[in-house]
Amino acid sequence: MILAIDIGGTKVAMGSYDCQGDQLRETHLSRHHTEAAASLLHMIEAHFGGRIPPLRGIAIGVAGPVHGRYVSLTNVAWSIDADAIAAAVKAPVHLLNDLQALGYAVPHLPDTHLITIQQGEPGPGPRVLIAAGTGLGEAVLVPQGPRYTVLPSEGGHATFAPVTQRDLELARFLQQRYQGHVSWERVVSGQCGFRNMFDYMRERGDPVSPALLDAVGDRLDIGAAIISAADRGESIAQNLLKWFAELYGAEAGNMALKLLATGGVYIGGGIAPRILPYLSGGDFVAGFRAKGRFLEILDAMPIKVITEAHAPLLGAAHFAASNSP
Repeated sequence: MILAIDIGGTKVAMGSYDCQGDQLRETHLSRHHTEAAASLLHMIEAHFGGRIPPLRGIAIGVAGPVHGRYVSLTNVAWSIDADAIAAAVKAPVHLLNDLQALGYAVPHLPDTHLITIQQGEPGPGPRVLIAAGTGLGEAVLVPQGPRYTVLPSEGGHATFAPVTQRDLELARFLQQRYQGHVSWERVVSGQCGFRNMFDYMRERGDPVSPALLDAVGDRLDIGAAIISAADRGESIAQNLLKWFAELYGAEAGNMALKLLATGGVYIGGGIAPRILPYLSGGDFVAGFRAKGRFLEILDAMPIKVITEAHAPLLGAAHFAASNSP
């Protein structure tokens, strides 16, 4: 049996999988609040009802860079000691960046868990993965024979590259807010990205309803309020999501060009399924294609949205199955 774990800022998801060759069968899923137990090992015990069965391997996906076998988590009372967990469960424990875990799921996702927003013509080259959630995650899938190796990245912290006059004004607004460097994550993310774009649009005079102002308040995470307002037809929210999709596509296009992602571009993260009309409505692809002389290369790249909520667990499970005795 394989155990896959996906650790976020407030919740932990776990999945048990039976493994037969390259085939995995999900047998049990559970979710836990990070504050619900004193350690990750206690959560693993709770997942199995108090008694951990013999395991072939465990893979743990963690947001942020992973160095070595020990990870200290922000805003979580406990840390992850892979060697201590391995000793306790008597099985190999693998630590992955969360986008790596999602990336290892990509080759195994059926078409029913993907929505195509640009057909393209897939080639044998790398695939890229970009995922806006709380932050902005990026990774690349490098073909290695019949399999892929997923390389993590912190490209979401690279410098935001404005194109239009509106983009430039947003960049100047954020340079003042952050006293210097503005990353892609400051714009394309569900937490500070939506907040920053909303504040800029308000400052330039876009009208906002009292209901939306009340829903947004002073909170940093305003994604749900913006999406709900857009569904009600509020223009500032709809325009924000169209612009967000265009910038999301622009950074995806940057990745695709740098890595010649002829294998395709995959959009993950929690935001994408919630704003599908804006991703598929042309704004994302417009931002993606706006690369001057290399338009034909980008036009040939398939672009797909991942809709499977448990894809990070599936990817972690496949990694553990391939890398455990």
